[in-house]
Amino acid sequence: MTESQTQTTRFCARVIGLVMLVIGVIVVARFNDLVLMMPAILQDSALSFIAGIFTLILGVILFAAHHHWNGPVAIVITIIAILTVLRGLLLMLAPDLLAGVAMQFLNAGYAAWIAGAIAILLGLWLTFVGWFAKSL
Repeated sequence: MTESQTQTTRFCARVIGLVMLVIGVIVVARFNDLVLMMPAILQDSALSFIAGIFTLILGVILFAAHHHWNGPVAIVITIIAILTVLRGLLLMLAPDLLAGVAMQFLNAGYAAWIAGAIAILLGLWLTFVGWFAKSL
């Protein structure tokens, strides 16, 4: 990995790690509130479309900045970028499909808790790598 790629990966790990950590904690801490909020958010077509635009923009920016596959951290960041682009597209093109999947996921009970825990762990790992690790 070049020095430029290493710096980009470290920067993206710092940002994504903290964001995932915060989102994971919120999902776990406010699970009951999310179950009530999610249908209202996803059934509002204008809100879903606007959220899709911003999600797509962020995903494209992340992918444009980071699209290499040199090591586990770089691979995870690039996959997150691709998934963010896909989520933005789904929010704009198929919000009903996304709403159905999200509601099944939330109604599954422990699935959302597990996803929140995974986000926390992934966020901790990326934050550590981005801020404290000597090498990637």
